[in-house]
Amino acid sequence: MNVWLLQIGEILPLQTGTRRLRTAMLADKLTERGHNVLWWASAFDHFGKKWIFSKDMEFQVNERLRIKALKGMGYRKNISLSRFIDHRMIAWKFRRFADGIEKPDVIVASMPSYDLAFEAARYAKKYGIPVIVDIRDQWPDIFIENVPQRFRGMARVILKREFLMVKSLLGMVDGLLSMTDPLLKWGLSYAGREKTWKDNVFYLGYLKGEVSHDQHAGEIYELGKALSGKFVVTFVGTFGTYHNPSLLIDCAKKFEGQDIRFVLAGDGELLQELKEKASSLSNVLFPGWLDQDQITVLLKHSHIGVCPSGQIENKVFFPNKAFSYLAEGLPILSSFRGEIEEIIDKYKVGYSYDNLESLVKGIKALYNNSDLYGEMSANALRLFGEKFDADKIYVEYAQHVERIAKDNYKKAI
Repeated sequence: MNVWLLQIGEILPLQTGTRRLRTAMLADKLTERGHNVLWWASAFDHFGKKWIFSKDMEFQVNERLRIKALKGMGYRKNISLSRFIDHRMIAWKFRRFADGIEKPDVIVASMPSYDLAFEAARYAKKYGIPVIVDIRDQWPDIFIENVPQRFRGMARVILKREFLMVKSLLGMVDGLLSMTDPLLKWGLSYAGREKTWKDNVFYLGYLKGEVSHDQHAGEIYELGKALSGKFVVTFVGTFGTYHNPSLLIDCAKKFEGQDIRFVLAGDGELLQELKEKASSLSNVLFPGWLDQDQITVLLKHSHIGVCPSGQIENKVFFPNKAFSYLAEGLPILSSFRGEIEEIIDKYKVGYSYDNLESLVKGIKALYNNSDLYGEMSANALRLFGEKFDADKIYVEYAQHVERIAKDNYKKAI
């Protein structure tokens, strides 16, 4: 088959050691199964907030994977007018370029960006091509959450066209996929229908890797030495509205003088603010943005993985960092609600927290009780192998895409 994947917010697999996220892992499985993949992407690095390419660019990654990167205007903040315009520009460019390219047999469009997915759905219906939307986030609902309560009614009026676009998009596609059950239910409610066999949940998962000792991973090896013999509490991610690890710095103050270290690995708009807050603490470390190999090394030296939710109202979310923690047998401390809270409680793989006191309590419980820690660590490894191993998840995801394409082909003949 020829498969189009639409995703403009992920790291592109341009070099060895690049962190492979959802679309990259799906592309890998599809190409391994003999399909040709065209990934419609952005020329802008969403995580680093910098340009990857200075213009529209198309290039061959390998024999079966091609990337077409479209240039928008870029943006500095995730929730901003400039990001809205950037995504609308890319959607417009897709509509302009799509007709000049060999037609696909099936399209998988991530949401966000809903405007790009909408253009893909319109294109697909024009030519009788099956289209699947993979829901990653509740756009545009999330926009309303970031508006003061007294202005939300006005914001809904202003964004009425965007809500109608999402409703139309989710109502016209062949199948809805998501990373969690609540997200799928949200999408089906917009679509106004019940679940069918074409709708499914495929967890983000994590591709567990090993780092060979002769492979250079930079300063992270030195960090590993510095953490040797310490009890390490780690956060890996983007420092922003959804994942604000500020409370970890407050927590670190409670453990000064003990052999506990707090590692905040990543980058984002809150980095400088966090560094200033931790400037007087010797037990807080900032190793910077890490590639996949470096993350693996760090997590192998860690004992607890933290999923902080930041200052947001809707904390029903399943952060992808949880999968990487579980892959290395790390108990999780999470302030998110919903499915991750249920899984932590059901499988005994950590604790949920909602304030500084409960976060400190969770760390103390795991630090002071080695039997409890060993049990939760073993539970984490077992849970990962059973439910969250990306190597299994994305084979099933690729098979699902194949079934939908095959079903459409049968109807066509």
